[in-house]
Amino acid sequence: MRFSKKLALEILNLGLSTGADYAEIYFQNLVNTGCSRKYKKVFSTSGSRSSGVGIRLLQGIKQVYGFTSDLSKKSLLKLAEELSYGFEGERVLELKSLKVKKHKNINPIKINHDAWTNEEKIAYLKKGEDAAFAYSDKITDVYTSLSLEDEHVEIYNSDGFISVDDRIRTSLSVEIVANDGNQFQQGYDVKGLSKGLELLEETDFVKMCEKASKVAVDLLTAEDSPSGEMPVVLGNGEGGVLFHEACGHPLEGSAICRNSSPFTNKIGKKIASSIVSAYDDGTIPNGWGSENVDDEGNKPTKNQLIKDGVLVNYMLDRYTARRLGKDYKATGACRRESYRYAPTTRMTNTYIAAGESKKEDIIKAVKDGIYCVSFTGGQVNPVTDEFEFTSDVAYLIKDGKISSMIKPISLIGYGYEILQRITMVGDDCSRNQGMCGSDSGTCCVESGQPTLLVSKMLVGGTKESK
Repeated sequence: MRFSKKLALEILNLGLSTGADYAEIYFQNLVNTGCSRKYKKVFSTSGSRSSGVGIRLLQGIKQVYGFTSDLSKKSLLKLAEELSYGFEGERVLELKSLKVKKHKNINPIKINHDAWTNEEKIAYLKKGEDAAFAYSDKITDVYTSLSLEDEHVEIYNSDGFISVDDRIRTSLSVEIVANDGNQFQQGYDVKGLSKGLELLEETDFVKMCEKASKVAVDLLTAEDSPSGEMPVVLGNGEGGVLFHEACGHPLEGSAICRNSSPFTNKIGKKIASSIVSAYDDGTIPNGWGSENVDDEGNKPTKNQLIKDGVLVNYMLDRYTARRLGKDYKATGACRRESYRYAPTTRMTNTYIAAGESKKEDIIKAVKDGIYCVSFTGGQVNPVTDEFEFTSDVAYLIKDGKISSMIKPISLIGYGYEILQRITMVGDDCSRNQGMCGSDSGTCCVESGQPTLLVSKMLVGGTKESK
């Protein structure tokens, strides 16, 4: 461990000296490495390391936080003392001892990141690149990337516990550019899990690159999209990003406590169609958003948010649970990008649960509509909950059959309305990785869902390629 128990106790008790009822030390050592290819050659090899400590003090619903990259005893004690000035009371807690909290390893690693040489990693990317260029003479550029993250965290708190976690993540991505002389189109795919280099052995990167190439080339001849309100089928997996942004963020404790969520004070009330159930599940083995402990040192949970359309819980950390009152408890979803950020409630692996309908039956139920396979991103107004998302791979549905591909489109609406308009839920739930930026920085998350039919959404029409 980075700190002796003696030093950790000294730092925590100094922070508690003026009336704080909770103190916490968060130590992080993060190593990022990676490599990429572009323009048919090695584009980059990279490596970085950062280490630092964040200290947080709570007194009721008041919170102070500070951080430093100076890990000397003098610097850490000075930081704890300065933060204690945020309170003006008398000591209410003195910590006598600390013990290590044991936890289950839900993210076993088979092949460490240093088991392959840089040359082997780059050669792996080149096989995918070669397959992409071989797919079509319209492919003008291929960008392939491998990103590796090795993170070590230690959390010491005034509950008397030490929690230690090693977090290893591996991510592969490919971006394809196709050109027919008149326009450029892109295809993209990504695969990431809390695994080591075994992910590379388990992934057919050649097929992954060929899939992205097909999307880029097919978009060159895709039709323009219709616009207006119409039924929309959201594909499984990547379609979950819409639920993540439009409905997941408003269910985080930070939004609930600010009264900026349409779901504030809605526990026990029907907020979605009766066939909708949803979870934030940090316990999924090797999930991209799974960690053995959260950034408060708590075990992750499988937290059901919506049950048969009824809101049953929020995602909460220690601080937001305090603000909501004694009836609420932390759900193991307190996260942060690094020691430079105060932690807060964040999603882990969030998804709508599988239903009973078959994908083909969902498509058959639509006379005229849109089938959205994947999304490139979007934005949500945190005040109004209005969202706008771009679907980069979408098709027309005609008379219950998937028809021609269309150019990228935008979907516009409100999260709370979309939940109510889900009329069919598929049995094919799957999840995809992503990066989510919010109050405590950028975190690794998964979003997912089965194939869904939304009875009515506003389709914004074709997005021009750039």
